[in-house]
Amino acid sequence: MTQFLKHQLYDLLNRPGPLWLVEANLSGLNLSGVRLEGANLTDAQMNGANLEKATLKGALLERAMLRESRMKEAIFEGANLSWAKLNRADCYRANFKNSTMKNIRLKDAIFLEADLSGANLENANCKKTIFEKANLSGANLKLVEFDRANMKEANLEKAELKDAKFLTVDLRHAKLSEASLEDASLQDSDLRDANLQGANLKGANLQGAVLQNANLEKANLEGADLRNAILFDAKMTGAIMPDGTVHE
Repeated sequence: MTQFLKHQLYDLLNRPGPLWLVEANLSGLNLSGVRLEGANLTDAQMNGANLEKATLKGALLERAMLRESRMKEAIFEGANLSWAKLNRADCYRANFKNSTMKNIRLKDAIFLEADLSGANLENANCKKTIFEKANLSGANLKLVEFDRANMKEANLEKAELKDAKFLTVDLRHAKLSEASLEDASLQDSDLRDANLQGANLKGANLQGAVLQNANLEKANLEGADLRNAILFDAKMTGAIMPDGTVHE
């Protein structure tokens, strides 16, 4: 693990990039506003660091440790954060557009109003993660486990959610139009007023889900499990029902 004295770090960060910071220990440092475009931070320790408004566009952060880091309004667009750990990190309004975040750990992390559009979060662990009002449109969320996550008003339009697990998730007013939720589990999740128009819910588990006032027009529910689901006032026109019939 590479340690830096204060003057060494100052000198390093003022050199032309992209910087090589593999296994660097930057934990607890104030790096607000720093520019690290394309930097190689593979296996870096950045726990508790202040990265507010920092720019890490295209940076390599595989297996980086970013627990309890502050990343409000930071830019990680196109960065690679596969296998990174961001538990309890604050990513309010941060930009992770088109980033690679496969197998990332986001327990108790905050992504309120963050931009994750087009990001690849396949097999991510999102226990109690806050995605309220976040933009996840077009994101790859296959096999992601959303355990008691807050996804209220999140934008998941055209997202790939095959085999994803929503375990008692708050999806009220979420936008899921044309999303792929084939074989996904939404058991006991709250989908009141959610927009699922044209979504693919083939084989999905919706046991006990609350779909009151949800828009399911032209959604594909073939083979879906709707036992104990609450569909009061749900819009179902043109939806393919579990038995294959089309709702009038």
